[in-house]
Amino acid sequence: TGLRAKKFSAEELLKDCLAVVAEKDKNLNAFISLDKEGALLAARTVDKKLADGEELPLLAGIPVGVKDLINTRGLKTTCASPFLRDFVPPYDATVVEKLKAEHMVMIGKTNLDEFACGGSCEHSCFGPTRNPYDLSRVAGGSSGGSAAALAADMCTYSIGTDTGGSIRCPASFCGIYGMKVTYGRVSRSGVTALASSWDTVGNFGRSVDDIA
Repeated sequence: TGLRAKKFSAEELLKDCLAVVAEKDKNLNAFISLDKEGALLAARTVDKKLADGEELPLLAGIPVGVKDLINTRGLKTTCASPFLRDFVPPYDATVVEKLKAEHMVMIGKTNLDEFACGGSCEHSCFGPTRNPYDLSRVAGGSSGGSAAALAADMCTYSIGTDTGGSIRCPASFCGIYGMKVTYGRVSRSGVTALASSWDTVGNFGRSVDDIA
């Protein structure tokens, strides 16, 4: 609502998030990679459209972190594994396509247990993600980077995957909200599976309203 009311711009909102990333992520390790240039371009595009009076979707201009096992065309998708450390997908996952259609501003790709195999976000080749409320504690997993990034105000919402608690547990550990949607409700095309007959793509928010 603040963006639509022009209390701040999408670019200002993004830069606030990036400033938090610069301050906190060296300790939290919530992000594996950032896409500052892509995010800035997306934010400026939204600001131009709003200035021109265009009606935009609810998520337009809102900074998001995306779990790094969800394909992003032209941007590394590592699954937190040394085997895919330099893998750049040739196509977007369906969920990323849909978010791009909403004019998302993607800050970057978030940390996870390697190939989503873990419940603490400690088993990543890029190092563990720490809990933003207590660095001696884990953020939960496998979507710990997405949860920690949101809880630490590095983004406004985030995307993860859940097989047996990989959204719900880190949401609980980090004091935010997370939802595992009904199996099949969200396409998993372009998402590296832990167990394809169970996996779902879901989201984190600071409130039930944000999740909705």
